[in-house]
Amino acid sequence: MSTVTLSLISHTNVGKTTLARTLLRRDVGEVLDQAHVTEVSEAHELVASGDEHLLLWDTPGLGDSARLVSRLRKEGNPLGWLLHQVWDRNRDRPLFSSQEAVRNIKDDADVVLYLVNASEDPADAGYVIHELELLGWIGKPVIVLLNQMGEASPAVAGDDPVARWTTAMRAWPIVKHVLPLDAFTRCWVQEVELFQRVEDVLPAERRPVMRALAAEWQRRSLDIFAQSVARIGAYVVAAAADHEELSDEGAGRAEKRRAMRALATRLDHATGDLMAALLELHGLQGRFQEDARARLEEDFRMPGEIVSSGKAAIFGAAMGGAAGGLVTDVMTGGLSFGAGAIAGAVLGAMGAAGLLKGYQLALGADVPIVRWSQDFLRELTQQAVLRYLAVAHFGRGRGEWRELGNAARWTLVVDRVLAARADALAGCIFAARDDSGLVTDAGSRSEDLVREVLREVLCTTYPQAANMLARRAR
Repeated sequence: MSTVTLSLISHTNVGKTTLARTLLRRDVGEVLDQAHVTEVSEAHELVASGDEHLLLWDTPGLGDSARLVSRLRKEGNPLGWLLHQVWDRNRDRPLFSSQEAVRNIKDDADVVLYLVNASEDPADAGYVIHELELLGWIGKPVIVLLNQMGEASPAVAGDDPVARWTTAMRAWPIVKHVLPLDAFTRCWVQEVELFQRVEDVLPAERRPVMRALAAEWQRRSLDIFAQSVARIGAYVVAAAADHEELSDEGAGRAEKRRAMRALATRLDHATGDLMAALLELHGLQGRFQEDARARLEEDFRMPGEIVSSGKAAIFGAAMGGAAGGLVTDVMTGGLSFGAGAIAGAVLGAMGAAGLLKGYQLALGADVPIVRWSQDFLRELTQQAVLRYLAVAHFGRGRGEWRELGNAARWTLVVDRVLAARADALAGCIFAARDDSGLVTDAGSRSEDLVREVLREVLCTTYPQAANMLARRAR
């Protein structure tokens, strides 16, 4: 059996265990907002390929680094002195934890993953130079990971944390790479890059093992991506094809309202099912649909109340949901929210300006139908893509899934990418609605569209993912 071992270390309370949970897709250790929560080093398997295994060690945090390194400089054999001291884990907790971390790195690590707080300036994080000096004595290759990067956003000139930390780390030969990997907002393509960089820093004879493990991690990640694409594609096709027949051509307002309600209910359920599938694929817990409904009732105190157009506009801005049709129904027909209210999951995608564009009355050859409009379906597709991006970036450091709203940058990028594919989306909608039996590729068209949109969005944000997604994401 061949094993590659990564030791995840940091100054205490920077977020090691939180990042370990994100990488492992499961809860390990204990996460508290206090120093020295992790008491002993714990190994967890990240991935296996045949007889080859990749292990991640979560270690106690380094503490009181300045005092410790100052004392070690006086020793002829600093590591030997450190490892043979006996400190009480309660009275000398910082030194005890540092000793445990150093012992793990010296005895077990092939590569050290050193986590730092990206929001700090390297010059102000005084503990870093002491801890890197300590790591230099051990001599294992180090990859610096930047935690607490914040939401994905373009780097501001002169304020790029990756550039700042990369420049600062050049003084330390043991630091081989500096990579962003936020426990709260990382994306799976960054994980793939990390494991490729681990391969780079290993001795030549160890690289084939890590190459196979990195390939297995990439394969699993791309499989999740492919399944997500398929789910979103099917969701869009189903919404495009869905319709509700009216009882007769001259159906009155009540009949149209019934048809609109039926469409909204089905879309609501489909949105909840899509989110449940995406969360499960990405190893996250939480319930999207019920949370949206609860927020609706709590924030607006609506049971049984007729919604005014002004309050409907507030829904559109606040809910950020999958559809706007239900609000249209409220504004035009007086649908009330009672105990069986349709979830907030269908509210708000189009915003206040587009609320009246959700439904389309189509007069067919046989019976008139109500269906979702093309403008609405474009917004629905955009929201589905944005939801995928939110899930794919949601680290377990945030606990259970909750919808946090779309970062402005994501919205702008997705809108631009979709606009460039307007004809392809129109073709998907046409194929989904064709009942002649001649067009049978609606599902594959939609899936191809979603894949290409997501690929371009991810590659725009993470250029390093371009080759991987181009070769393997189909």
